[in-house]
Amino acid sequence: MAALFYPASHASATSGTATARIGTAISISVDNSNPETDRSSVANVTQGNLAFGHIIPGTGGTVTVTSAGVVTPSTGLTLTTQLPTGPAQFKVTGEAGFHYSITMDATATITNGSGGSMTVSGLEHNATGTLNESGEEVFKVGGVLSVSSGQATGSYTGSFNVDAAYN
Repeated sequence: MAALFYPASHASATSGTATARIGTAISISVDNSNPETDRSSVANVTQGNLAFGHIIPGTGGTVTVTSAGVVTPSTGLTLTTQLPTGPAQFKVTGEAGFHYSITMDATATITNGSGGSMTVSGLEHNATGTLNESGEEVFKVGGVLSVSSGQATGSYTGSFNVDAAYN
């Protein structure tokens, strides 16, 4: 009987808010839309690839291609104008104004298909890490190619990985 005469307890409640935003996934691709072009030669087009050009090995050395497009052979190598040179070009797309980071392989091996190989090291990029108002950024990748004095002739090719992720 005591329960009938006991005052009722007060209860209180409130509500929370749940939010979510569905966004665009980030993606990265080789960008051929604005290839590097030397106005004096139509042949100098990299088509998005990291291009070290036509090299005469001499005593050996390195060819450096910076992300800014500066190409420098070391003493001991001759770089002809027969083939294009320049950095690789990539495009990142995603949410406008969002920040992202780039991770890349530290080195890559390029081969001529006949047992000859060379190492590309010092891979570097010039990405700002921020997508523009259109949700895009185009950036370039350079590197350093090591060439030995007895490097086998042929066309060398290989690949390296470049990944983009939101921060």
